[in-house]
Amino acid sequence: MKVTFLIPPVLDGTHNVDRCFGCNYGIYFLPLLPVLYSATLLKNVADAVSIEDFAARRKKASDFKDFIRNDESDIYIFYTVFLSQNTDLLARKFIREVKPGALFIFSGPQATFSPEVFLDRSDTFVIRGEPEFIIRELIQRLKTGADLKENKGISYRKGSEVIHNFASSYILDIDQVPIPDRSLLDHTAYFNPKLHNLPHTAALTSRGCFGQCWYCVPNSLSYARELEYKKQYGIKPPPRLHSIERVKEEFRNIKESGFKSVSIIDDEFIWDEERTVKICDCLSELKLEWSCLSRPDTISENVAKAMAKAGCAYVDLGTESFDQEILNAIKKNALVEDTKKAVRILKKYGVKPEINVLLGATSLETEETIKKTLREVRKLDVDYVLFSIANPFPGTDFYEAAKKNGWLVYGEYRPADPARESIISYPHLSKKKLEYYVSYAYFSHYFNLRYIIKQLFSTKSCRDFKNKFFTAARLIRRNFLKKA
Repeated sequence: MKVTFLIPPVLDGTHNVDRCFGCNYGIYFLPLLPVLYSATLLKNVADAVSIEDFAARRKKASDFKDFIRNDESDIYIFYTVFLSQNTDLLARKFIREVKPGALFIFSGPQATFSPEVFLDRSDTFVIRGEPEFIIRELIQRLKTGADLKENKGISYRKGSEVIHNFASSYILDIDQVPIPDRSLLDHTAYFNPKLHNLPHTAALTSRGCFGQCWYCVPNSLSYARELEYKKQYGIKPPPRLHSIERVKEEFRNIKESGFKSVSIIDDEFIWDEERTVKICDCLSELKLEWSCLSRPDTISENVAKAMAKAGCAYVDLGTESFDQEILNAIKKNALVEDTKKAVRILKKYGVKPEINVLLGATSLETEETIKKTLREVRKLDVDYVLFSIANPFPGTDFYEAAKKNGWLVYGEYRPADPARESIISYPHLSKKKLEYYVSYAYFSHYFNLRYIIKQLFSTKSCRDFKNKFFTAARLIRRNFLKKA
């Protein structure tokens, strides 16, 4: 039984999707860790396992179709996020036409949230929540013809009935998940333009977050986990952390495999000072360039000093707004001063801060609060800022409020690029205004002469220049050119 994990090219006329986080269209791509984890676990179960990432390699629909016509896989597995649903369903439609005997498995947050959307025939199975061990059991049962009713965490069709088996418990000890076999995936297409050294990969040291932000869509693996748990208990699952020894082992494996830079994509990397410093001690020996995500209030002098010594190039700070009323309303549980302090500390030790700004995450947002936030961003003088319009993804408290109060432009969630398009509109702050301000924010920050010269002088190689150039080109295409 041959199994292929598919990440198709865009087939629905939009753009290729960043499936690591699942909430935006990709300007650059990272290896999809949930797929790597699952493929690693299947190596000793399936006769052959492969991963085909057409999106990261910028392949066309014709390339995808040529591959399918010549491929001999028995099962195709998709990791589907909200923005990729249409493309993945179109990919399945084509495969059915060419290979009517093929089987399909869908996992990821969108499949977890709406399994019925995918279950139109008995050739398809849906994995809900964390996929790794559930997929392995499902493949074993399909291979032997065993009954599926005891396979927790799956949904499938039996005749005219859609069956949802009992939920599988979230993984209590995530050290049980093997270190991903990165040799299963050609990494030449992956890079992070804010990190200079190649080859590049991604890593996770934890799952989930303790925050209660009402708009939040964490990385897509955490979100699939969260959506399934919320169905059962109505609350977020508790975070789970890899042991320090396991983290060290994985980073040593990354170094031995020849990688030179790593995007750590935990929803929150800095859980406590002691753990962070111990991990940094290991990373400082390995001489890897890396980045991470963090709440601003977790940045201390000791942490920043350890991270700088360990090769951390930048920290992505979840800031959202510089208006305290807005932070309180979106349940951020943070102070405006936290970001200002974190930026000062990181700069002191030579670690670049990246600020995440979210426009329109509450009805308290106005044109004046947006202007205030943009003024404060300029004062901080940081290289990297990610601007987005708040998108009420299904499963969030923001989504429920948007439906209840009539803020959704189309009456329901619709896939949209939050760096460009708004699907919300307030009586005092329209969809058009939100779209204007996000475009203005990107243009004024990234396309001024001072910033461009600074980036040119920080370029370290021809490949680094190429990655930055094409990232800028994609940013222009996504944010400033009209849709076809």
